[in-house]
Amino acid sequence: MAGYEQYIPPGLRGPLKDIFGMARVTGEGGAGLLRAVQQDPLAVNKAIGESMIGGIQSLATDPVGTVRGAVSDAAGTVQRAMTNTAADYLPEGVTLQSATTDQLKMANDARYADLASTAAMAIPGAKALRTGAKAAASSLGGRSLGNQAASAYMIGQKLEDVQGYKGATGKPSKVKMPSGESYDARPVSQIEEAAKSYMKSQNMDVSGFSEYPPFSEQRARLIAAAYDMMEHNPTGSDVKRAYEAMIDETMGQYKALKDAGVEFKFLKEGMDDPYAASPAMGYQDIIENGKLWVFPTDFGFGTNTSFDAAENPLLKSVGKVGDKNDAVANDAFRAVHDAFGHFGSGNPFFRRQGEERAFLEHSRMYSPAAIGAMTSETRGQNSWLNSGPFGMSNRTANTSDTVFADQKSGLMPSWTSEPAGMPDPDETRSLLRYIENQKWQK
Repeated sequence: MAGYEQYIPPGLRGPLKDIFGMARVTGEGGAGLLRAVQQDPLAVNKAIGESMIGGIQSLATDPVGTVRGAVSDAAGTVQRAMTNTAADYLPEGVTLQSATTDQLKMANDARYADLASTAAMAIPGAKALRTGAKAAASSLGGRSLGNQAASAYMIGQKLEDVQGYKGATGKPSKVKMPSGESYDARPVSQIEEAAKSYMKSQNMDVSGFSEYPPFSEQRARLIAAAYDMMEHNPTGSDVKRAYEAMIDETMGQYKALKDAGVEFKFLKEGMDDPYAASPAMGYQDIIENGKLWVFPTDFGFGTNTSFDAAENPLLKSVGKVGDKNDAVANDAFRAVHDAFGHFGSGNPFFRRQGEERAFLEHSRMYSPAAIGAMTSETRGQNSWLNSGPFGMSNRTANTSDTVFADQKSGLMPSWTSEPAGMPDPDETRSLLRYIENQKWQK
């Protein structure tokens, strides 16, 4: 361990040294971990997950019994963790020789997050202890959302004042609430784990963003033009297939969130919006209370009254979602997108850059069959709203004065679904001419 100590946050070095006395695990494992808790409870709590301290402390009552039951379960895991090097945690195709400094650091952070999980497994006082350690480690591995082991919130935890947390490059590491207070903008462990569980079930790549592509106003403006030019064609065969796939996959994602214990509630008639002061208040609600209020589709569909959206596939009935018995697919998508795109990834931001990051995060969870429809519903509409014909005025407008995009059902060119996608030179010139001819705001 000494050779890697430089990569461990200072507050974790003492506890982890004590935990990693694996040679004495049969006789002293429970007591060693207990001492670590007593000496530095905050650091250990961060290492293996909020609310796990009580489970650790209970180990002291029967350390021999708990360890005896864990030996066979933990032996292989301990051996694997101790023989893995940082190279095992580098992105596919990257070697120790070719890796950047940031990639090496993140690889070591991921390794030590796994080691923290291994330590907890070696002395598993309860299933909750192992689960918490695994969740904290896997959601915070170096290739994903942040560069520090144990940097996620657990549901039921209070938002923490800014403490130097640094997330993925390209995303703010703190969020300011209407009260004026600033908090760490960290991922939410249970939601991140739900995302990974779903993606693994679909054989998808679960590696996340260690760095977000820089926001490009030019790209957003071109996507806005592509959306404006897109045909509203809800009955077209390609469009129907894409939206059907999107709806099916959205419902699967909703189930993953429901299984993770996230509760969705929809606003009722006459009810004030609890997040009216800032949508980021939903971030606080989902972390501290495990619930999220959702604006129902029948309250507003984000299109002007002259546009007929009656055939929109997202108005399909899908049964019960959260506490709404007669939900439509768009209700489910609003809930799922906020959870996976914004809050779960520690992205409680809803202006153009926050919406772009939400698209990047959530689009990873859709198949090639569904991605075109999902792109139109998120990146297309948001680019139109923030960078389209009324973009300049919309950016500072309140909800009632905002000009929303028509809820068209269609597919834009494939490049619009790519994280850093851009049209070829000929299409670029065509889109720019369209923008100029339509006299969009500059």
